[in-house]
Amino acid sequence: MDVFMDKLANKMLPFAQKLSENRYLGAIRDAFVTIMPIIIGCSLFTLLNCVFLGKDHYFDKWFGQPFNGVVEMGSAISSAGMSVMALLIVFLVAKNLAERYDMDGSMAATTAVVDFLIVTKFLSTAKLGEFIQTYYLGAAGLFTAFICAIGTVEIIRKLMSVKALVIKMPDSVPTGIARSFNGMIPVILTMLIFGIIRLITNAIGMPLNDIIFKGLQQPLSAIVTSPVGLIVIYIFYMLLWGFGIHSAYIIGTPILEPIYLANLTANAALISKGAAATNILTKPFTDGTMFMGGAGNMLALVIAIFIVSKRSDYRDIAKLGFVPALFNISEPIMFGLPVVMNPILIIPMILVTLAGLFIGYISTIIGLMGYTYVLVPWTTPPVIGLFLSSGANIGAALTGVIILVVSVIIYMPFVKVMDKALEAEATNEK
Repeated sequence: MDVFMDKLANKMLPFAQKLSENRYLGAIRDAFVTIMPIIIGCSLFTLLNCVFLGKDHYFDKWFGQPFNGVVEMGSAISSAGMSVMALLIVFLVAKNLAERYDMDGSMAATTAVVDFLIVTKFLSTAKLGEFIQTYYLGAAGLFTAFICAIGTVEIIRKLMSVKALVIKMPDSVPTGIARSFNGMIPVILTMLIFGIIRLITNAIGMPLNDIIFKGLQQPLSAIVTSPVGLIVIYIFYMLLWGFGIHSAYIIGTPILEPIYLANLTANAALISKGAAATNILTKPFTDGTMFMGGAGNMLALVIAIFIVSKRSDYRDIAKLGFVPALFNISEPIMFGLPVVMNPILIIPMILVTLAGLFIGYISTIIGLMGYTYVLVPWTTPPVIGLFLSSGANIGAALTGVIILVVSVIIYMPFVKVMDKALEAEATNEK
């Protein structure tokens, strides 16, 4: 088994390392980390409006007051963040990527926003004048935002390397002004390039965002959210964790999270309108079904150790890791037990992940668990996270309990095997 693990690690680690070092994925990951507090805040106001405030909701039933003024305020806050998510992302991705190249991050980021708007569809009416639908600025425009941000930075970087295009200012000119003039021609040419792209998409009769959404974002989402795609992704996800690689930074945030956030935003929009949500897979769904206590449902492993392990060292480590696991921090158990590079525990870690995904998926389909539409902080304790993210749905909390119990049962025999394996090693050493 150890030989097999070593061979598998040698095959996977170079690929994982390349992904973790990829500057584009890193820029996207850091951008989402930056806006996460905003998205969580907007989601919490959506939760308040859809569960507690407003006509026929809890406060109206309890106190006879829907607090409509507060509802309007909450809607404004939620829309202010969620409806312009792509605009925030295009700025942050471009800034992060430019700074990785030691370029002027502010100049590249503002240019990227302009380029994004250049290829975005504008509408006009006699009454309202010119305007943009927030559809293009929200989650549906994320992949367009990635492309515009990365494209802008790379084009400016290439053009800045052409000395003839860089305006040299005298040393007496202040640094900020000189920097602005240095990049003037590359910035203007970059805007022109995106303007030409706009001409092409106008000739096609479809905005760039629609082309990307239908040709890239929807197919990628279909692959990632298909049964086979999910199984492959999360087996790979947990194998990386098994080799000590933080999968969330390689696969989760830069690749999966844009799709899951788009699904969450769509669910929130439907729920806000009184319609039924349609997307099962969202970030709070995966957090609540597959990451109880952190990757691989580590809280279940801690409980399994308390129940069946007779080794005092394991029980001591479980005691130390219990409180962090309650807040979905898995590292004390992952590296302290360890689960990393431990073939006996990597197997159940994969099994509980897939079991949690399956149970949560089926529970949502049959109507036991409500659809998730609120992004709660990832440190929200297991079960409570599912309860809140589904709009205080009791069935979601029950589903979380079922997943936790099943995960504990899956881990228990492997913990016993690990106990016996270490006892046998100790006997052989004597």
